[in-house]
Amino acid sequence: MIRYSEGIHLLLQFKGSVCPKAFLFSLPSVLLAVLLIYFADQAEEEFVSSNIAVDLSKGQVWTALTGSLSLLISFRTSQSLTRFWEGTGLLHQMRGEWFDSASCLMSFSRHAKSIRPEEVIQFRQTLIRLCSLMHGSALDDISGNSEDSYETIDVLGLDTGTLRFLRDCKVKYGWNKVCALQHMIQVLITHNLRIGVLDIPPPILSRVYQTLSRGFVNLLNAVKIKDTNFPFPWAQMIYLLLVIHSLFTPLIVTSFTSSYQWAIPVTFLPVFGMFALNQVAAQLEMPFGTDDNDLPLTHFQWEFNRSLLLLTHEMSDHLPATQTNSKTSVEDLSSFLGVPGASQLPGALERDKAYRKSSSKVFETMNFDDDPEIMMIEVPKLEEKAFEKKDRQMPLEKDQDDWPVFNGAEKGTYVYGERLHEAEVVEIVAMCKESLTLLSQALPAALQQHCEAISKLTETVPYLLQHSGRSSAGNPHSLPQREVSSQSEGVRSV
Repeated sequence: MIRYSEGIHLLLQFKGSVCPKAFLFSLPSVLLAVLLIYFADQAEEEFVSSNIAVDLSKGQVWTALTGSLSLLISFRTSQSLTRFWEGTGLLHQMRGEWFDSASCLMSFSRHAKSIRPEEVIQFRQTLIRLCSLMHGSALDDISGNSEDSYETIDVLGLDTGTLRFLRDCKVKYGWNKVCALQHMIQVLITHNLRIGVLDIPPPILSRVYQTLSRGFVNLLNAVKIKDTNFPFPWAQMIYLLLVIHSLFTPLIVTSFTSSYQWAIPVTFLPVFGMFALNQVAAQLEMPFGTDDNDLPLTHFQWEFNRSLLLLTHEMSDHLPATQTNSKTSVEDLSSFLGVPGASQLPGALERDKAYRKSSSKVFETMNFDDDPEIMMIEVPKLEEKAFEKKDRQMPLEKDQDDWPVFNGAEKGTYVYGERLHEAEVVEIVAMCKESLTLLSQALPAALQQHCEAISKLTETVPYLLQHSGRSSAGNPHSLPQREVSSQSEGVRSV
């Protein structure tokens, strides 16, 4: 299948194009028109004004022929597009059903890894090989070419008895290899359910059998397209009318013009267009094969194999969870979602930051290093990503060994047992910078007010001390005059 982008450059691409064939088919009509004009110039005047030319100039026969041919080609093109889209849809559904079956079986065997590790590994490795081989064999059936073959995941890793039986199914008995492989997979599932590898209730496991059968039904529907050609009488009638149309067109054109400049393009375009549309329909009505415009069966097999390899990865059994400091309230979670027209509402900048932080690709640029779940940087404990918790104190100097250590930005964020994403650390730093900016703006005015208050206090304290000294003249608890004056001078210095 040809991948392309729209543009005028498509006119210069000949791979997969029907234009060369249509051009060759229309050349005889152009040559016939040139010869008719040439002989008309050499013939007598009575021949030019004959009744045949007059009748042909009316164009009624040519118009009826062109209309009938257009209807036939339009119907064939419509049916071809339907078959093409149905074919690609069936292949994708087949792949989805079989991958869903394999994924469910992998997850159903997760619990038995601690009890029967060897049996689980044997079951999983056998399953992915059988699934890969079944998908490749299915593409063999619908490709229509017995010489085609598709990559599979270590097919020779299966036991000798399995490989011998699959060989005999194809060579000795002529049986369908996909049917044999699907039956093997069902036998494998039933056996591992019996020995405890698939620790799942049978009603839930029955869904796997259903998805396997639905995938096989999709394959048979794709084979139906491969086995059923466009009806022969219809295709024969189209080609017959195309030949007649290519002969009538130059006769009609030369009946009303004797100019080579007009006769050549006017003859070429209708013949070229009709044959090109019929070739497009013929290319699309059989979407499976090795032609340039056929579906990329090799790519489909490659994608299915990559999907199966995903299931064998060591992290495929990982149990997903949330971070300890993740948001849980509806209000906080709503801040990660974009709102149409939110750029005009208050707080749009904060919402936009949260939205970018939780985009579907934000984690693809993160460096997780040793910990596959989160990057690690050890920093002091933060509350609400900006302030220190009041109920948690930093360790004393004698307990410096318990202090968190900063190990570099490349390791992520770890905060007293709580893990933070790098994006969250960046947000915290931005919030701190913003807070410091606001503080630097408000601090001069606050200091000026503080200095004015201190100045008024230094003026008032001596007066208060003088009056308090008089009132407490005989009080034994009163302070000595020397101590009072020293306190007064201390306040002034402040």
